[in-house]
Amino acid sequence: MHPSQPHWSQTSARLFNACPRAWVQTYPPLVKSFETAPSPPFPTQRAPKTLDEAMVQGMRAAWMERVHDQYLGKTWSPLYRQKRIQNHALQALDDGKLRAPPPRITLALHRSFDQVHLLERTLSMKPLFEGSPRRWAYFDRRESAVVDGTTLYAAPDVAILHQNKWTLVRIQFRSPTEPSVGQELEHVLMVHWAMHQPGFPKDWSAYRVKVIRWTHQRWVEHHVLINPNHLNQAMGLVLHDIQEMKWMQRCAVADPSLALIPLASAERSCVGCPFKARCPAKDGLLQAKRSQDEEASKQAQREETKSARTA
Repeated sequence: MHPSQPHWSQTSARLFNACPRAWVQTYPPLVKSFETAPSPPFPTQRAPKTLDEAMVQGMRAAWMERVHDQYLGKTWSPLYRQKRIQNHALQALDDGKLRAPPPRITLALHRSFDQVHLLERTLSMKPLFEGSPRRWAYFDRRESAVVDGTTLYAAPDVAILHQNKWTLVRIQFRSPTEPSVGQELEHVLMVHWAMHQPGFPKDWSAYRVKVIRWTHQRWVEHHVLINPNHLNQAMGLVLHDIQEMKWMQRCAVADPSLALIPLASAERSCVGCPFKARCPAKDGLLQAKRSQDEEASKQAQREETKSARTA
């Protein structure tokens, strides 16, 4: 990524919307002219906060190895698949310094084994693992594309050529709720990403978008509608996020104390936050927001007084 190019990733955008203060500290402006400050789109993967998060990290890591080997024609036995998931999940537990009763860990692991097995049996993935003729590719979400001067991180997990169209597949290992309009537009960004990759068509009509999400103990597959209007709306979402992020970084440069940077939108965002120890919300988000509002009001009054004196 060229340092002068703004970037957008789902990881960055979701953190920004959850807690601008945590976002500023994760993606700090490194120089006064923050527009030229390099900012990593994917900070080091945070340690899991819960047993479930550790299982998800384990499944994701094992899945990346699984599709890589399948692409090379290497077959995994069910036992080997289980061992890879278990190794990654236990490593995630260790990284997060998490403890749980052994029977609970064993149950969580077996559920993870079943979840990945069922993923391989979904309508979209089954042909790939049964060796049916398909042209396909897999990607790391950290692979970028430059779209209208913005470095965009929106790679699909898998792309499959079928009936002269590429199906771009996003896999969600956890999705407890129905997708929102904003989330659907984020999925549409996969088309922008693909159209700016070598070897892929430049025409949006050459694509389908499919999401495979785990909810209520089963995988649900659904297509996302794409058309020129949705493509424009998706990039509009990106550009809006980037403008808001730039403004927040200007505020951080102007006042490095971050006193007036907005706090988390909900208390759940504070759980396990690496910046909590030195955050105004460390003893409670609601009171911290009240104090921040009071300080903002006082600041506004001081500015008014100053302006009146100089008038």
